[in-house]
Amino acid sequence: MGEFSTDAQRKRSVIKEIMDAIMSGSSGSIARHLAPGAIFSNKSNAGIIDAPWFSRMEGEYRLQGEDEAKSFLNELLRRATYISYKPRGTLIEDDEAASRCDWTRQDESNGSLVTGTTMYWFGFTSDGRIRSIESIASIHSVIPARRSDAA
Repeated sequence: MGEFSTDAQRKRSVIKEIMDAIMSGSSGSIARHLAPGAIFSNKSNAGIIDAPWFSRMEGEYRLQGEDEAKSFLNELLRRATYISYKPRGTLIEDDEAASRCDWTRQDESNGSLVTGTTMYWFGFTSDGRIRSIESIASIHSVIPARRSDAA
């Protein structure tokens, strides 16, 4: 039982480090947790409202090695700047895990505030590195910035 607990605790620690990096915009050294050939998949509901401020890197990306993973993560983080975020829990079972995070970000072009939730699913290799991360973001609301209509 102690071995399982230690393994789950280590995976929880890796997930927390990755979630904090993604949401804070500072990749640090999280690329070391990704296995060669790791797959990163991003999706969102932003397309349904055709919001130009949601310039995320959607799709599926296979990352070949730590250098490519660092480049990818740096670009992803550059495009996703959050004002605040709150982790809402992590579940771990065997070599799979899931985590949810609520967030608020500001549109750089018009100042609107955007709130949403992102679900993350993690797949681990037998040696404890991440083989896949899938994220699905859902935007809850867009609060327009106040406009000054002074003539």
